Amino acid sequence: MLSKRLTPTSRDARHTHQANRFPALSHWIQQLPIWVWAVYLVILGLLIVVFNALAWFAGLVPVGTFDLYRSSIPCYPIGSMMLMVYLNRVARRALANFRPALAISNRDYSDLEHQLTTMPRRGIQITLLLSFGLVAVYLANTPYILILIQQSPLIAMIEGAFYTFAFALMGVYFYHTLWQLWMVNRIHAMLTDIDLFNRAPLYAFSRLSSRTGISLLLMNFFGIVTDPATFSNVALINVTVMAFVLAVLSFLLPLQGISRRIIAEKRRLLQAINQHFGALVHEMYAADDSLATNDAPQNAQLLHSVATTRSIVESIPTLPWERGTLIGFALAFLLTFMGRVLIAVIASLFI
Repeated sequence: MLSKRLTPTSRDARHTHQANRFPALSHWIQQLPIWVWAVYLVILGLLIVVFNALAWFAGLVPVGTFDLYRSSIPCYPIGSMMLMVYLNRVARRALANFRPALAISNRDYSDLEHQLTTMPRRGIQITLLLSFGLVAVYLANTPYILILIQQSPLIAMIEGAFYTFAFALMGVYFYHTLWQLWMVNRIHAMLTDIDLFNRAPLYAFSRLSSRTGISLLLMNFFGIVTDPATFSNVALINVTVMAFVLAVLSFLLPLQGISRRIIAEKRRLLQAINQHFGALVHEMYAADDSLATNDAPQNAQLLHSVATTRSIVESIPTLPWERGTLIGFALAFLLTFMGRVLIAVIASLFI
């Protein structure tokens, strides 16, 4: 059974936790009887038009012109919502693959899945407060907004509200990442027995950790390519650094505990095998010469079998990553750092 600290057992506790699902818009969209991703894309397209239309009405750009930076802004809140939905699906599949290693009831498993994909209300509230402070810093360090306040206060207020919405959703996505990192560590801690010859459950959460890290790195790359103020605005610098740190932590931190467990189990098996191998050798040399001669083929076969088993155990990897996850994360990591270089190359070729 799960501990009371990890799993709510009463109906009231579970109902309270269920009410904490955020954002409400994301939950509502998932209930629509149409393809969920199409809804997100339609909303994204509408927001891109609206956000560019604000610049048309303010006379900042010619009507019908779609600015790259302005078109990229709606991608952050909608992208954050889409990523949370996507990563929750990955998390559910990962937990299902990890299920054989958990000695829990169906009800406890359902509660555990719920907690893995649902953020607590208090954490969301704190995240929103921090994001509001961050957007205030962003607006105060954006000359364009300060000029717009003087030229068109109404449009400036609308844009400020949208920036607040964008930073809030991004903040919640960052908190979503931290929450799932913590939950994966707790789930790994529940593991009682490790079977190195059935490693699929042990690697179950590697896909979640790698895809979370890659999504954060790609978000950084997107910001570097589309926003010229990424490394000049204090708020954007903080967001970029937070996303980068979270990306690395999400890939490495959740799997450290299970990796240590695998290493410990591998050492235990090797120690047992070596003791068995040594016992066979001592038994061979301690036996009577005639007996040893008669049993020589059998003893040699036993020694060969134990040696083969030892080689198999020694070859078992201790890093709990599926094949290709490390390569995918490394490529996204390099792509983020190459963002500035790509911009400079494109600028030199076309500008």
